[in-house]
Amino acid sequence: MIGGANRLADDDPDVKALVKDIRGYANTAAISGEALLRIAKFELFLRRWAQANAVQAFAVQCWTSIQHNYGICSCTTMSRLGDALMPAACEVDILGTLSMHALQLASGQPAALADWNNLHNDDDELVNVWHCGVFPKSFAKQQPKLSPHGIMVSAGVAKAEECMGIVELVAKESPVTLARVTQSAEGGWKAALAHGRFEDNPARTAGSYGWCRIKGLQSFYRDTLLRHFPHHVAVTQAEVGNVLWEAFGNYLDFEVYHPGQTVPGSYQSARPF
Repeated sequence: MIGGANRLADDDPDVKALVKDIRGYANTAAISGEALLRIAKFELFLRRWAQANAVQAFAVQCWTSIQHNYGICSCTTMSRLGDALMPAACEVDILGTLSMHALQLASGQPAALADWNNLHNDDDELVNVWHCGVFPKSFAKQQPKLSPHGIMVSAGVAKAEECMGIVELVAKESPVTLARVTQSAEGGWKAALAHGRFEDNPARTAGSYGWCRIKGLQSFYRDTLLRHFPHHVAVTQAEVGNVLWEAFGNYLDFEVYHPGQTVPGSYQSARPF
């Protein structure tokens, strides 16, 4: 990807068009023109490569090789691809990509990948569904902005000029479905599903995030943690839990977990959502 992006010319008309489009996608005042050009080239290469190879979704190794060897964060590209209905998961989370793809197929809307392990200090059914800056613009209640990756800079793993391009946004209020597909050590498939709602909250952080209320969150966490689900979850702004519950549990024979389930992992005749 880095080699392909580096071979693109600065005056490629498609590169120029993407630079202009990215400026309209988000406030770019906090990043350099050089970084913006690199972001556009990276996105263009991925779009062309996906078309040439009939690729429908990505998982990207997003730190720290790309920062040290190419000089950007890939978050803007992942955000924009997601908004174009081409899921792109961070941290090479290929099963996160699969989870995003499933949500997108069920809802017909963009999906994002997030951490879901950051609880509100005073509300045990409220979770900060967050990531560095990869949510699609369509999630946002206001115009997003592009920024350097503050966590990388403060941790000393990359310089600010190497890690520009995270998408900072707060999700608008909306119903959501959260989904996570993974495998057991023996290769068996399982999925965690929940309905929730993004709601306004005065607590603020950086990156892309939404405060999500999930009824029965604590018991759901107990089940998912004991069954070794990871800290990444896919999310879309629609209620499509029933569709995925039936597809995963009935047609694909996954173990399916959801809040309030009396027999963890079982597919039951009564719809859970």
